[in-house]
Amino acid sequence: MSSWDVIRRFDEARLTLAHYRWTVLAAMGDFLDAGSIVAGAVSTIYWISTFHLTSLLLGIIAAFSPNAFAAFVGAIIAGPLGDRYGRKTIYMYDLLAYFIGALIMAAAVNYIMLLVGYIIVGIAVGLDVPTSWSLIAEYAPKYKRGFLMAFTNLFWYIGPIVMLLLGIAFEPYGALTFRAVFGVLAAVAIITWILRRGLIESPRWGLVAGKTNVVQEALKQLGEQATQQTSASQGAQSQYKYKWSDIFKYKKGLAFIIPIYIFWGVPAGTFGFFLPYFFKDIGFTTTTMAYVGDILWFITAIIGVVAVYMQLSDKLNRNVMYAVAAAICAISFAVPIFLPFSILWVALLNVIGFGFGHGMWLWPQTRVWSTELFPTEIRNSAQGFAWSWMRFALGVWSLIVPTLIAVIGYKAIAAVATTFFILNIIIGYLYGPKSQGKSLEEVLRDFYGGKIP
Repeated sequence: MSSWDVIRRFDEARLTLAHYRWTVLAAMGDFLDAGSIVAGAVSTIYWISTFHLTSLLLGIIAAFSPNAFAAFVGAIIAGPLGDRYGRKTIYMYDLLAYFIGALIMAAAVNYIMLLVGYIIVGIAVGLDVPTSWSLIAEYAPKYKRGFLMAFTNLFWYIGPIVMLLLGIAFEPYGALTFRAVFGVLAAVAIITWILRRGLIESPRWGLVAGKTNVVQEALKQLGEQATQQTSASQGAQSQYKYKWSDIFKYKKGLAFIIPIYIFWGVPAGTFGFFLPYFFKDIGFTTTTMAYVGDILWFITAIIGVVAVYMQLSDKLNRNVMYAVAAAICAISFAVPIFLPFSILWVALLNVIGFGFGHGMWLWPQTRVWSTELFPTEIRNSAQGFAWSWMRFALGVWSLIVPTLIAVIGYKAIAAVATTFFILNIIIGYLYGPKSQGKSLEEVLRDFYGGKIP
């Protein structure tokens, strides 16, 4: 049986419990990613009072968090390792690092411990998240790739809600709150690490690397009959020579995906870390009120991804729906440019519109496109490289957000976000690949004009 025949068995497979189990375990990386970001948001109020943080120190910890520079470093490291040694290899170590970093934060007695712990957690997140997306895309049936990839978004939204509810529950205990939320994240990380021991390696990577045992194991877990590979696929191991610089053969893909990552990621990352801070700043009189506002954002995003994207992503024109979602996000931020965010209905319009808009299509589709525009040989490297620049941009931005709010006010944030989402409308609609229902290889062929670099 040829390599293409083996890939087709995965592309045309019906969804099974194995698909769901693999996807949930992979998507836990997103739970831990967003959970760590929002755990920082929950903790900000207590860090300021306990460790006497200035706006500059708060900006630094936000910039070097999983939301920004630390994840940038992790993603740059993970890409080459995942392509050279396999997706599952990353899973052997990254959550152990996350566990250690979260424990340091839970036990922190000074600002340096907070910063060091958050950097370790952030690097671990950068290692895990792009790798998880590559793995899911490489085993997902082609008619359900959008559906399965959306689980990563779903878990990215669930993680923060759990952290915010913990924040509400522990509010009477003051500074103990930040220790509790990071302690819970440490526990989730180590449990996930244990459960991932039985996860498959990517069958597409196994074929490229000539690891026939990987393919056989994946077929076995899928409930398919294992098959003897042809000499062509077995010989792939000697032909497969990983080279990081090969990602630049796909300049068209990088030129498309990096900007839309940044234009979505900066507003979303700002909300993820600073939204409770914004709410408190505009007069939400209790921490619980600020957390409830944040939960509302994530709940509306869940509604969007479950009710719209998971149902329709593999059926509708992805470019049109992406533009519609970006327009909803742009409108939700345009209103606070002209009316004060302190007006309750303005704040709710911003939060609900942005939540639903990016959940219904914008964020899940960005992830799907990022896995589709590069071949298996360098998918992890290219995706990690592209995704990391979003976190880098967010790191630079986070350094100035507290000062920007103090000097200009929320309308400055709203103006930047509105501009970014307008750019997303243009780029996503005009240049996004029309990929629904196609195999990864078909998307590549069509996007690059029939000539894969």
